Amino acid sequence: MEIKAEFVLEDEKEAIRTVYESIKEEEENKTKLEYKDKDRRFFVDVALKEDKLSVCISGDDIVKVRAAANTWLRLLKIAEEMIEVVGEHENPQCQILPNSK
Repeated sequence: MEIKAEFVLEDEKEAIRTVYESIKEEEENKTKLEYKDKDRRFFVDVALKEDKLSVCISGDDIVKVRAAANTWLRLLKIAEEMIEVVGEHENPQCQILPNSK
């Protein structure tokens, strides 16, 4: 049986693109692991269309799909929270210089 969970986030185009950029590498890493892990029972597809970000998780094991959904929802939430934090503390006068600690 095929189980599918799809989450669609909608926000300003710039915010959604930032979230997408922050999570797309995770999708690429999961794809690379697919060839090494024959027991993997879920797949993730991330798509960006203007102001909408779609994360689709599918598989044949409901427990693994649920666990993957929890992980991806956490990643999305963290990315969104970081956008808010950076926006609140953005100050053009403060810059981090290279090699500064």
